[in-house]
Amino acid sequence: MYRTIVITMILIFISVPNSFAESNKIQKLRRGVTNVFTAPLEIPKEIRAHWIAGSEKTPHILVWIFCGAVKGTVMTAARVGSGAWDIVTFPTGILENHEPLIEPDFVFDDWPQREEGVVYKNLSDL
Repeated sequence: MYRTIVITMILIFISVPNSFAESNKIQKLRRGVTNVFTAPLEIPKEIRAHWIAGSEKTPHILVWIFCGAVKGTVMTAARVGSGAWDIVTFPTGILENHEPLIEPDFVFDDWPQREEGVVYKNLSDL
C-alpha cells in the first residue's frame, strides 16, 4: 500500500506539465501533502491550547486533556480533508488563488503559547 502511494505521488510530480508549474498550484499541492501528513499533530496542539486556556478557568486537568483531545481529533479530520482536497484539486482553479480551506494553512502556523511573564505558584497553576 505504501509503495503504491509513493509511486502515485512520484507520477503526479513527474506528469505535471510545465504549464501547470505555476507557484500557486505547486504551493497548493505542497500544502495538501503537508497537511495530510502533519494532521495528527492537531491533537497535541489542541490539548496544549486547552491546557493553557483551562488553567485559567478550572483546576481539573482531565477536563483540559479530554476537551483538547476531542477537538484535536475533529481538527485532525478537518485538516486531512482539507489536505486531500488540495491534493486532488491542485491542477484546477476551483478556488480563486488556490486559497486553503482551513486556517491556519499549516498545523505549526498557530501553535498555542503561554503569555510571557506569567508566574506559576504550584503545579495546579500549570
